[in-house]
Amino acid sequence: MPDSLKARYQQRPSHTDAKRKQALWVSLLQALVVLVLLLACARFVTVLVLSFREEPVFSAPKTIYLPQRQLEHQMAVAEFQNAAATPATIPQLTTQSLLASAPALPSLPEVNFTPVENDALISESDALFGQSGLMGALGALSSQASSVSFLGIREEASRFVIVMDISGSVVNSAAASGVDFNSIREEAKRLIQNLNANTLFGFVQHARRFDSFQDNLIPATVANKQLAADWLDRKFRTSGTSGSGWRTGPDGSDGILPILDFVFSMQPDVIFLISDGGYFSSDGNRPVPLQHVLRLINQRQKDLPQDARIHAIHFPDPRNIQDGRIGNDMRRIATSNKGQYRRIGNE
Repeated sequence: MPDSLKARYQQRPSHTDAKRKQALWVSLLQALVVLVLLLACARFVTVLVLSFREEPVFSAPKTIYLPQRQLEHQMAVAEFQNAAATPATIPQLTTQSLLASAPALPSLPEVNFTPVENDALISESDALFGQSGLMGALGALSSQASSVSFLGIREEASRFVIVMDISGSVVNSAAASGVDFNSIREEAKRLIQNLNANTLFGFVQHARRFDSFQDNLIPATVANKQLAADWLDRKFRTSGTSGSGWRTGPDGSDGILPILDFVFSMQPDVIFLISDGGYFSSDGNRPVPLQHVLRLINQRQKDLPQDARIHAIHFPDPRNIQDGRIGNDMRRIATSNKGQYRRIGNE
């Protein structure tokens, strides 16, 4: 065998060994790669499984004791009802044993005791109530109506005032009708004697100026009835002229308009208006028109809790003067204010 072939043949085994080593390293590397892949897959699967697992929740159901509370409420109500229904027992007090051992009362001499009534103090107190305005408020709280009759007109009123025209023309007209002014005074006195104690009343007499029994309506007590009777005896004018010191309106005016304004300030529910209808203004001898009187009455009626009834008692002037005075139109004053109209004399 030639040497070249021999050398070539000798070099072959070393080349085969190199390939084997190379294949061994490749296999080892592939094994490592597969191992790394398996580890990576195992880690991924482990994390994925753990991420889907729910964490435990520690909770306890609520405990409600509604039946027990309801039972406690019923027991409390039952205890309250039992306590409320139990009557309070008060031991009966007896004085028999005390009376049996008590000594006899000594005999006392008989003494006639007569209490002293000071009418002056009563009248002064009533006047103070009237001036302060409390009398009207108290009367409105507890008022009692009385059945009254004055100059032929019957009415049931709890707050009333009589407005009497005492001018010379009215005195003459009443005399021509056969009526004396003294008899009018006596009828007014009889009227107040028949009033209930809680009925409030008042009197106003006037010519151009006016004078009032009281500034406010007062209750018909025994003392006040006596005061009114004394006032009628002493102050009521039958001469046909006004007295000294008689009043006018706040602005100094006189006549029927300021008089009616004062009467409505008493807040009556019934007004008796006695006149011949000859009302004159304060700025001269001009008669007061009927429309002026009706307008004032309508305005003042709005200040009252309910409209006052106005009864007109008319003594017609026998001279039948036609100068624009109200005269027979006093009927309209009564009918427009739910009152009665009576004409006395000169039929």
